[in-house]
Amino acid sequence: MDMPFNSMHPGSSLSRGEVRCPDCDLLLTERRDRCPRCALPLEGPAAAELWRLDRALAEVRARQAGLLARRGELLGILREERDRPGRTSAGARSGTGPDGESGAGPEGEPGTGTGSQERAGGGLREPETPGVSRGDISPKAVQNLLLSLGGLLLVVAAIVFTVVSWGNLGIGGRAAVLAGFTAVTLAVPKVLVARGLNATAETVAMLGVALLFLDGYAARRTGLAGADALAGNDYTAGVFAVVALILAGYSRMLPLRLPLPTAIVLAQFPLPLLAADRTATWFTAALTVTAVADALLLLLVAARNRSAEVREDAGTPDGEAADAEPTGTASELTGAARGVRGTVAVAFGIVWVLGVGCGFLDSALGLMTGFSPADWPGSSVKGALLAVLALTGMAVASRDAAGRFTALTVASTFALVAGLAAPWLPLVRPAWSAVVYTVAGLAVAAAAALRLPGLGGRTRSAMAVIGGVLAALTVVPFNYDITHTLAEPFAHLDGIWSGARGHAEEWPSAPTSLLVVLALLTAASAAAARIAQGHRELLGVAALSSGTLAVILVPEAFGWSHPADLSVLLTLAAVLVAGAAAARRRRWAGVLVCATGTVTVLAVATALAERTATHAALAVLALAWGGAAPVAGTRDLRSVAAGVAALLVGGEALAIGASLGLPPRQAAFAVLAVACLAATAAAGLWRPRAADAAADARQSQAADAAASTWRSRMTDVMTGAWRSRAADAAAGLEAAGYVLAACGLALAASGAPPVGSGLPSGGPDLPTISLACAVVGLMLTGTALRPDRRQAAYAGTGFLLLAAWTRLFASDITVIEAYTVPFSLVLLGFGWWTARAGTTSSWTAYGPALASSLLPSAIAMVTGSGWVRPLLLGTVSLAVLLIGTRLRLQAPAVLGGLTLAAVALHELAPWIAQIVVAVPRWAPMALGGLLLVVVGATYEARLREIRRLRETIGRMR
Repeated sequence: MDMPFNSMHPGSSLSRGEVRCPDCDLLLTERRDRCPRCALPLEGPAAAELWRLDRALAEVRARQAGLLARRGELLGILREERDRPGRTSAGARSGTGPDGESGAGPEGEPGTGTGSQERAGGGLREPETPGVSRGDISPKAVQNLLLSLGGLLLVVAAIVFTVVSWGNLGIGGRAAVLAGFTAVTLAVPKVLVARGLNATAETVAMLGVALLFLDGYAARRTGLAGADALAGNDYTAGVFAVVALILAGYSRMLPLRLPLPTAIVLAQFPLPLLAADRTATWFTAALTVTAVADALLLLLVAARNRSAEVREDAGTPDGEAADAEPTGTASELTGAARGVRGTVAVAFGIVWVLGVGCGFLDSALGLMTGFSPADWPGSSVKGALLAVLALTGMAVASRDAAGRFTALTVASTFALVAGLAAPWLPLVRPAWSAVVYTVAGLAVAAAAALRLPGLGGRTRSAMAVIGGVLAALTVVPFNYDITHTLAEPFAHLDGIWSGARGHAEEWPSAPTSLLVVLALLTAASAAAARIAQGHRELLGVAALSSGTLAVILVPEAFGWSHPADLSVLLTLAAVLVAGAAAARRRRWAGVLVCATGTVTVLAVATALAERTATHAALAVLALAWGGAAPVAGTRDLRSVAAGVAALLVGGEALAIGASLGLPPRQAAFAVLAVACLAATAAAGLWRPRAADAAADARQSQAADAAASTWRSRMTDVMTGAWRSRAADAAAGLEAAGYVLAACGLALAASGAPPVGSGLPSGGPDLPTISLACAVVGLMLTGTALRPDRRQAAYAGTGFLLLAAWTRLFASDITVIEAYTVPFSLVLLGFGWWTARAGTTSSWTAYGPALASSLLPSAIAMVTGSGWVRPLLLGTVSLAVLLIGTRLRLQAPAVLGGLTLAAVALHELAPWIAQIVVAVPRWAPMALGGLLLVVVGATYEARLREIRRLRETIGRMR
């Protein structure tokens, strides 16, 4: 570093002399060779230059801040001067302009300086006098408007002369007038350019173009050289071609902007006009040739523009490029070249789009009307034209667009796929047309992946992606077949075990061509996944999805029987489960699990058509998922596999109960038994986190980091080191237990008849519901024995209470207190025993006991009659409330208060009803309004009281 430390980088605190790192802005308190935070080198020539640049930038920013502040002050002064009536601005009185300089010219003469008038494009700029507002249209715009209108009037006059006044002259006079007037018109721009009147020369030149077309019209009307014998389109095409050639040569003679772009535009019409009265293929060919010519010209102009820009930049001295005004012939020629390039680009885009559109429509028309082998030559020509257009568009997009991903690349890839497919469409049946497009899309993607010469890297990447997407989109026409094939098993769930139904009986079978398309997509995605660098996972998912779908559709496409269909699904599910268990990456395991889950659900729905198939499918699937649980490579997969296996075992238990002829409310207890077993197994496999810390670290380094192998996992299982893996299944088993418990409760509450009995549905059976609630309550209470599942005790107690109440209602017992009070006293005793230490919540200790007595009595009070129960319940609830407030216990206070409020409302309800009937109708409204006024007046006081009450209850245990 070649400067003192305190004069280095100014940083963000230049005024305080702080020195900071140029990269991370760390405050540097001593001289260092590298930054302590980001390790940026701070010494050497580059670092010294960076310090100087930063200091210079800081000084510029400081200078800019001062100038902006001064500008604000001056602007404020000028605004004050403007707002004062009868006064002129200080600049007007002193004779200075906006730049602070005198309005005098270089020789001191007023009004002759650079601020008075300026030459710009052949026009004069009006002097800008301070205090005088400028017009809303520039002199250049006025000039262009006048020239355009004048040229338009001259063209109209020439047309009128040619069409209307033509008959007043003979053949010689007509030819002489038009030829002479055209020659003079085209010669005048040279004189105008020499005098510097370029804009006027452009207008006169365009008038000459119009006269050339009128000459052509006149030549055809007079039959000059047999012109009247030609067809209209052919003669018009010739006129456009001749005029375009004349303008192209004319643009080489004079430095005008408009002739060459006009010639380019006119050159687009000859070939399409010649092919307009021919077939669509000829018209597409004409557009193709025109588009290719435009593309070559566009690339040539772009290359020349780049060379001109490089020469212009090389010839401009440093420091003058920003200040030098673009004047002279070089800049004008550069602007004209850019205008030519824009014209060629627009012309190419229009012609190219028209060519591709005509080619697409021509091919689509043949596809809709049907092909025959005799159409092969014409279809090949159509495909070749589309391929030429596609390659032309890709070349332009790759070179002229600097390799950017543009719409032209997308459309070109579409055209190339259609062009490659077109020759083969007459050789296949209509049902196999999608296969042709699939092969064409994959061929384009493969060609792009093989690095075709002449195309940019981004263009090749875009081609590969779009080709693959187009190939995948060929599955879209088969969506109807795919959807109905996958939905067919679910459509028969209303007739479980009613027998298998053929797919073709109600639904259309999947075509064989769909299987070929899916097979091609699977093979291509798998092959691309092995060579692709940045999209391997996406391609792998595509291969897995298409391959799985193809296997699912095989039985339906070939009309296999129901057992064969189910066997294919079960085999596929087992293979996918094994693949998920053997996966070394967590993402791949998740994708495989999703695919396996889908196949599992489809297999179960398919198996429900027959009883034996149901038992076999559930058993096979349960073994497959259960076998994957201990050997899976990731913790999440072990948990999911165990949970799914438990659910399948629960389904098998339900199927066994249904096979024995049990109604669903009785077969539900088999499901509840599996739920209890799953919860018990989860509790047995569970281990505290502290015990699993070392095992988790080893597994995360081995299995999750893709270092473990299938052999090592099997070794862990066989040698007894399986407990850490089995513990991961606890979460899945617990979740499956909850799901099975919910299903068992739903089945117990249903009144459905046995499967296949044909009996009508009945009502719910309260004793069965009570027993089911008791089973779930015991399961949850047992789960609460785990230290991390203490909260399950609340749900277990609730289900046990619900079981007791449901059984009481089922037995028509009126004095329910005889059954609930003893139970509550026992619970109160246990609650008091657990609450002695003072660390247990009152809801945990006394909530279940109080709820088991107060809530059933309150429900019986509302549904029954008499005064004894309300009196006793009110007395007990008041006592509970007082005890809770005295001992500062939240549960007794809240439950006692709520029950007492319910008793009070129940007793006051008849009186309130009588009062409402007796009082006038306006009284309740008046009372409500008065209440609102009082509440509004004492709003803050009421809020404070409510807040204090809430805080008081919150401080209770």
